[in-house]
Amino acid sequence: MRRTVVRIALLLVAACQKPPESEAGSTKQPLIALPPVTVELAEVLHQQMPSYLTVTGSILPDRQSEVAANVAGRVTATYVERGMPVKQGQVIAVVDSKAAGFQAAAAVAQSQAAQTQVSLAKQECDRADTLFGQGAIAKSEYDRLKTQCTAQLYQANAAQANADLAGKLAGDTVIRAPIDGIIGERYINVGEYVQPPTRVASIYLIDPVRVSISVPEPSVALVKEGQTLDLEVSAYPDQRFPATVRFVSPNLRVNTRDLIIEASARNPGNLLRPGMFAISRLTVGEEAQPTVPVAAIKIEGTVNRLFLSRNGKAFELVVRTGVQKDGRIAVLEPLAAGDKVIINPPPGLQDGSSIQ
Repeated sequence: MRRTVVRIALLLVAACQKPPESEAGSTKQPLIALPPVTVELAEVLHQQMPSYLTVTGSILPDRQSEVAANVAGRVTATYVERGMPVKQGQVIAVVDSKAAGFQAAAAVAQSQAAQTQVSLAKQECDRADTLFGQGAIAKSEYDRLKTQCTAQLYQANAAQANADLAGKLAGDTVIRAPIDGIIGERYINVGEYVQPPTRVASIYLIDPVRVSISVPEPSVALVKEGQTLDLEVSAYPDQRFPATVRFVSPNLRVNTRDLIIEASARNPGNLLRPGMFAISRLTVGEEAQPTVPVAAIKIEGTVNRLFLSRNGKAFELVVRTGVQKDGRIAVLEPLAAGDKVIINPPPGLQDGSSIQ
């Protein structure tokens, strides 16, 4: 029994022991050197490039109108919807014209009745002049007759003005667009009763657009009318919208100590919308900056990268970029003239990769 127990123990010890590496074989794999990546290089050049001031602003419509009814009545028809382009004079809505038409007819009748009194009043004035000149009436009677004549003339003019106003209100029952633009909102529906101040629709002209820009006090001396700038909006991160400064405020805002300037930008396709937040790069001059070919910049989202060639290896660098000019782009990092950058970095190129 004891011999059996000892034999089992020996077998367990032997089973737990690892075989020599020579017998089990090594699990380590030999390192394989990757071949150098073939790349195209270009030199970093220092060139005179536009320098700019980065400021922020808001997109505004070039023109905006809140159309009022300008007449009282019930809406009988509407002809526009949100987002619809309209031309100046185009019909937006129609208000019931019956009541306005009756008022206009009554005012015209009153005006005609007043006009019939005008000729009689003139005859009375002429007669009073003759009698007073002959000494047939007293001065007080003469003054009374002249006052009556003048009052008749004024009443006739007032009646005519009321008739003209009533006719205008009758014409205002057809509500038209005062400017070219796009309908932002329609506030009324068929069947609603409107008053003269009731809002009917809002119209926005957004090509071109205005850009209201805030310039901090230390940079006020750098801005003036006619300067050019590029706009960036988050909705279109890969696009730049050129603009020109049109207006410069004569004063700074006291609370924020900043200057408001206004630029104008073309808006083909209506990509820029009023209310958008814009980052503006205002060109303020030129300065020598390191530049590389545009193809050397690798864009990944909002991060710009480039690869330098150093000692036969790729050296990756995250950079800030400036403006483009003649196929080259300014790099806002301290690059030395003569440094080599990799053009069109191939897929898979990494920091430290061997290159040739």
